[in-house]
Amino acid sequence: MQNNAPLPSLLLHPLARRRARQIERTRKVGDQRLAWRVQDILAGLGLTQSDYSIGGGRTVHIPTVVAVTAGPPVGLEIRILPGQMPDHFARHASVIAYNLGMAEVRVVPLGPFLIRLELVQHRPPIAPVPFDEQTAC
Repeated sequence: MQNNAPLPSLLLHPLARRRARQIERTRKVGDQRLAWRVQDILAGLGLTQSDYSIGGGRTVHIPTVVAVTAGPPVGLEIRILPGQMPDHFARHASVIAYNLGMAEVRVVPLGPFLIRLELVQHRPPIAPVPFDEQTAC
């Protein structure tokens, strides 16, 4: 029995796999930069805790970005520090949104020490639809 289906190109598959790896690498780099940027913003807002030990000296703890999920909306899962509540982050949501260039940041509690920041992008203005009396009736 003879197979009449075209054979896949041996050159196509390695190039497709290489391109997929490159896209994944680029996405991970972008996610890492966003995570660092959010952590810097949280530190700048004072959502940190200081600690002092004889062996380590002064240590500053900041909330950690655990995961970045592609949206829409883009989400960041953040492990908050002991003693912090999602309300602490909700109070600073407008400042976080401004620093990230977003329209809005929503704070969603996921568990006792885990929250999700949802980044809502700017929406383009909707053009008004002209009203036609003849088609409205």
